[in-house]
Amino acid sequence: MIKNQIFKTAVTDMNNLGYGVCRIEDMVVFVDGAVDGDFAEIRIIKTARDYCVGRIERIIEPSHHRIEPDCGVFSRPIASRCGGCVFRHISYEHELELKRSFVASSFRKAGIEAEVLPVLTAGNISDYRNKAEYPVSSFGETGFYARRTHDIIPCESCSLGPFEFDGIAQIFRNWFRKTKPSGIRHLYLRRAFGTGEIMVCIVSSSRRLPESESLILELRAEFPEIKSVVLNVNPDDTNVILGKECITLFGSNTIEDVLRGMRFRISPLSFYQVNHDGAELLYGEAIKRIRSTNARRVADLYCGAGTIGICAANEIPDISLTGVEIIHDAVENACINAKLNNIKNARFICQDAAAADISGYGCVIVDPPRKGMAPELVSRLIECSPEHIVYVSCNSDTLARDTRALVLGGYKMSSVTPVDMFPRTGSVETVVQLVRKKPDTYIDITVDMDELDLTSSEAKATYDEIKDYI
Repeated sequence: MIKNQIFKTAVTDMNNLGYGVCRIEDMVVFVDGAVDGDFAEIRIIKTARDYCVGRIERIIEPSHHRIEPDCGVFSRPIASRCGGCVFRHISYEHELELKRSFVASSFRKAGIEAEVLPVLTAGNISDYRNKAEYPVSSFGETGFYARRTHDIIPCESCSLGPFEFDGIAQIFRNWFRKTKPSGIRHLYLRRAFGTGEIMVCIVSSSRRLPESESLILELRAEFPEIKSVVLNVNPDDTNVILGKECITLFGSNTIEDVLRGMRFRISPLSFYQVNHDGAELLYGEAIKRIRSTNARRVADLYCGAGTIGICAANEIPDISLTGVEIIHDAVENACINAKLNNIKNARFICQDAAAADISGYGCVIVDPPRKGMAPELVSRLIECSPEHIVYVSCNSDTLARDTRALVLGGYKMSSVTPVDMFPRTGSVETVVQLVRKKPDTYIDITVDMDELDLTSSEAKATYDEIKDYI
């Protein structure tokens, strides 16, 4: 197979990057924009040793899963398309089917046959993101990075975020063109869906923001729900968006949201789920599993600002919960959030999850970053052997990897529940419960002392000592 060859072929599958997958001359070909069920003319644009990349020249017969994209940026060629959505050209029902198959495939690749339940969804496929991180060009353009690059794709309106974000970004661009500030790297917005409060955070390499007062006045005039304007200082030349220092320019240094009836204060550095309604579904699934364990002592590792733990402590008041998080600011937020909600049965400590003392806990919740649990923590879980583990994951590949290690270490897993926290993207959140295995068989030993031929010294052994010896 060589570059620029054209083939007519059926597209038989899709991957989580949104590429259609077909097989031509025993070679797997990934085709941008193709949908499983398409019959199309494909041009080969890249060849590798064990796969090729193709481009659609003409759709001969479209798949019944295909729909018209509702985003102008998504319809562009891949080089000028942002790296966010990958499924705007298929029905949402089919997207959910695909995500279920992606999770099942992750477990199969790890050597585990898992029962993967249908994907749960809150149903809102647009306007659901409560956070946006716009890179800012030296000319004041805002947008999103193209896939696998740092090229900024200008975007004046994104279907995934609330309409307020578009308006705030426009005001920011106008202010930037007038003031021409240096050092600005990102415009970072958060909206609390439960209260409507908005935080505007400007990430800069400098501690000074010229004419910030005029920007704040214009923002507040248009969007009075803005409760916080923060300058985040990040002088480091890294891919990390936020620096460690935050300077509040207006209002509070946090905004407040309501999730499952609990109030949460969110700072710029706090981890908080980007889909409010999806988070309520996800936490409900986790809490249902925690409640089923009947555990009294619960550890919540990688707890962030304490959202899962605080919701669980509120809904299961007879548990004693300990949250563990390595980021100090997040632990402070968790303590504040517990106090804000009058939660007395939860405490939060700043510590590496892999070093946490988890002995004596009947249930351990883990919600690690995409890279999954640290190997040291997997080993500690197997060693301490809590009765139940409730694992929440945003990456089914690392979830399956860690689950396999725990199964080999003496656990059995429940069915797997995916939750679609990120509609129209290739990501999916997942919850699984693991229970420590009990021995398959027991040997019941009864010893009749009268039948033993014992010496006088042996007869002094107790019944329990003889059982132990046997």
